[in-house]
Amino acid sequence: MTSEEFEVATGALLREVAPMTLATCADNVPWASDVYFASSGFNLIFYSSLDSRHCRNLVANPLCAASVHAPVATWRDIRGLQMEGVAGPAHTIGEKASALATYVEKFPFARDLMANPVGMVRSAFRAHAHIFRPARIRYLDNRRGIGVRFSVGIVDGKPAWPPRREMTDAAER
Repeated sequence: MTSEEFEVATGALLREVAPMTLATCADNVPWASDVYFASSGFNLIFYSSLDSRHCRNLVANPLCAASVHAPVATWRDIRGLQMEGVAGPAHTIGEKASALATYVEKFPFARDLMANPVGMVRSAFRAHAHIFRPARIRYLDNRRGIGVRFSVGIVDGKPAWPPRREMTDAAER
């Protein structure tokens, strides 16, 4: 898989799929949550309450994993992203403004929530912008071969090309 093919394939999934599964861990207790996300490059923006279990876990341990996958009817058609990295709240005004613009672009319904000042104020105290920053992205597409993945490290928000082919035990048999 070329760098361009990797970028096209991952970009399509990041645009087309609404939820990601975010896996966190605190005190050696794992937890997974589905959250709607929007991408800014390879960074993934999501909104969550600071009181949610996954956000409390991120405060204790910002290391986490995320997966994004297209809905399919058969395992032969599975394609998705497996990512590891760190996540936490957007801190600066610039990060928050950029996160909101990115999120509203993908999810126009969020703009409607903002148009209702009472609802917006109520929601604003519960949901805060968070950014998942991947350190590695693995693209898997069973249509290319069962168990074959292509992996790219992410350094300072930029991919370290070219993608590297990874084989699982099943693919090596």
